[in-house]
Amino acid sequence: MSYTLRQVQTLLTKPELELFQASRANAIKELTERQLSSKITRTRTLRAKYRDLYQRQTVKTQKGPAAARRPAGNDNNRTEVKADVMQEVLGRFEERLAKVQADATKAAAKTAAVKNSKPAPAKSAAKKPAAAPKTTAAAAPRKKAAKSATKALPAEAVKAAAVKKASGARKAASKAAVKKTASSSAAPAKASKTAANTPKVAGNATAAAQGAVPTTQPAAASRGNPIKAKPVNKKIQASGQSRTQAAQAKRDSR
Repeated sequence: MSYTLRQVQTLLTKPELELFQASRANAIKELTERQLSSKITRTRTLRAKYRDLYQRQTVKTQKGPAAARRPAGNDNNRTEVKADVMQEVLGRFEERLAKVQADATKAAAKTAAVKNSKPAPAKSAAKKPAAAPKTTAAAAPRKKAAKSATKALPAEAVKAAAVKKASGARKAASKAAVKKTASSSAAPAKASKTAANTPKVAGNATAAAQGAVPTTQPAAASRGNPIKAKPVNKKIQASGQSRTQAAQAKRDSR
């Protein structure tokens, strides 16, 4: 028997009425798997509670004295209806949970089948190692050419080193010859310079030691400042002296 909202509204408490409302067709579709599990646990507890209560009430009525016995009262009926309502609500929740879990299982199987139906990465991975021998086979002639080139190089390198060594020896010999001629030509020049700088002394060595005057020494006039000895400079000096004398005469006349 399916109960309506009007029938259970006067029997159930507020939390029990919320469970009943959540088990209806439109509201139950919005519940998640976790919410359904929680409501199933709560509804099962209430159903067990009202079943036990109904059994206790029935036994108590049967064991009473004959005078006090009466048909199942209103309290027993209410408890029995409550137990039936909770059983109905529990059935709806369990049915919806089974459907949600079945849908989730189908979706997981579908995604797994889609993943398994794409073996393209495995093929590409298998093809990649096969390309390695081609590169090694193509690199083999290059290695051979490089080895032959390195073998042919030593003879040419030896010749180039010998030519370079011979040219270096020639350059060193030419440099040494130039230095030698320069030093040999510089020695007489130094000797003549020192001879020219040393004044000739009249008499012998004893006279030179006593302070004799050299015979090659120039006159006192020519030993002075050569710049002042020039005619132009002499005129300048004479005019300067005359100006100085004129100025001195003016000072004296005052």
